[in-house]
Formats: sequence, structure tokens, C-alpha cells
Amino acid sequence: MVVDVGCGTGCALRHAAPRVSDGTLIGVDPVPRMIEIARERTAAHPHGARIEFRVGPAEALPVEDGLADVLLAFDSIDHWQDRGRGLAELRRVLKPRGQLVLVKDGSVPGGAEARRGLVDELSSAGFELLREEQLQEGEVTCTMWVCAPIG
Repeated sequence: MVVDVGCGTGCALRHAAPRVSDGTLIGVDPVPRMIEIARERTAAHPHGARIEFRVGPAEALPVEDGLADVLLAFDSIDHWQDRGRGLAELRRVLKPRGQLVLVKDGSVPGGAEARRGLVDELSSAGFELLREEQLQEGEVTCTMWVCAPIG
């Protein structure tokens, strides 16, 4: 099970669906219009029957406890109303051996201090940082953190 928090138009899930061998992919976004657009764009997708969308914020995910093998948060964490509550919700829905993948456009605003703050927030929410990478394709640069639940 893959859950994309802050899924927007559902692009990441449509891209991931052919690579996920079975199970459902769930996109969650707090903006009902984004969910409408995601559903419209996914309707004719070859894997569209396995992709569903739900309205909800990161701080109150409409997803069952321990459901997700993989949680995605592509450039959405800075839009959450309460990052601590959002991270706690991610921890709640992630399976014990699951992974959280956070991606932010560009380098971390605020530099090394902001990066340490994010890593501390992840740790406080019960996540262990497994890997951090700077990704670049053409002019686009992103930072990716891959985390696992502690314990």
C-alpha cells in the first residue's frame, strides 16, 4: 500500500502505479478541488482502478492505522498546518517495516540549521533517517529523505 500525503493532482501516484505490483495507492489532499482534478486525470489511467483519492489534511489522515508500506510526501510538508501532528499521523499509518519518503524542492531553506531541525522533528515523531540525497535533473534540484519508523 502506497499513500501520498499532499497528492495534489495525483501525478506521483499515476507515475508509481505501474511500479507497484499489487495493492491500492491512496492520495490524500486537503483541497477538495485537487482531489477532483486527481480523479479526473486518473480515470483513464491504465492502473486507475487501483488508485483512490481522499480529502483530508496531513494532521488527520483518512487512512487506517498501520496501512501503508510506503508514505510519500512530495513537496507538501511545508504546507501542513502543524508539522508535528502531521508527522505523528504519518507514523500512525505507516507499517512497522514501512518507509517514509519526503522530498522538498531545492535545498533546505535555512541551510544546515533548518535541516537539523527537520531531522530532529522526524526523530521526535518516531522516525529514523536512513538516507538523505540531493537529486538533480536538468535545472530542477530536490532534497530527499528516506525514513523508517523507530522500534
